[in-house]
Amino acid sequence: MSEAVIGILYNHRIIQAHSLAEEIAAWMEQRRRQALICTTEDAPTALCLRETDLLVTLGGDGSILRAARIAAPYGTLLLGINLGRVGFLTEAEPGTWREVLSRMLVGDYWVEERMMLRAVTWRDGRVMGQGEALNDVVVGRGAQARVVHLRTEVDGGYLATYVADGLIVATPTGSTAYALAAGGPILPPQLRNILLVPIAPHLSMERPVVLAEGVTVHITVTGGRPAVLTVDGEVQAELESGDEVVVEASPHVARFARVRERTYFYKTLVARLVPRDEG
Repeated sequence: MSEAVIGILYNHRIIQAHSLAEEIAAWMEQRRRQALICTTEDAPTALCLRETDLLVTLGGDGSILRAARIAAPYGTLLLGINLGRVGFLTEAEPGTWREVLSRMLVGDYWVEERMMLRAVTWRDGRVMGQGEALNDVVVGRGAQARVVHLRTEVDGGYLATYVADGLIVATPTGSTAYALAAGGPILPPQLRNILLVPIAPHLSMERPVVLAEGVTVHITVTGGRPAVLTVDGEVQAELESGDEVVVEASPHVARFARVRERTYFYKTLVARLVPRDEG
């Protein structure tokens, strides 16, 4: 990355993020590299994506999820420095960023591509909106206490009507997030599958289903009860009975710069998910 312009996107809600962004930018300037700083309060598309080859995010996995959705159409490389709690998607810690970025600048890295999902919401034959997800698309009950009824089809064929708190449509990346908490399997990130996981199902199919990448999932809200659509944890739409959410693999991918070995996922999995022996 000899001529690369580096973007630094920091989470303004994290106290130390701004000072760290300035420290990284100064470090880059000492090495005669151009660095652009922007925050999650800005519209980073113009500043940190159109003019940059690498986007360094300072925050947790939530910051990377937001950055991935913005960066994917541009093919921008992402490198996360973990200032959050879990850091499944990040590559460096506050104490290791110099080593990691030094390797990046001399080309000692590899690129990991992760599939994303695209969700399009329909009402009365018209598109209400669409969004892209790196983790998951969820149709759920929102703040209401009652279960939702979700008629689900795969490639036009009826699969099930879930009576549940909701239905998660996840990527392999999302299999270690909400889908895991709901009882879904763990999929390694290099796979390109779509995962269906019901949330607290009641008298309906309760097993997770792993689908091929190329399928289209149609979810129709039925039973006269409203629902809520969330994309990577952010509310996208309030759904009425009869509304439909169509989910399929996005044409875009999230591109992550990695300096760790290619088997890092399994070590990270153990470190993040297996409880430590307190004895």
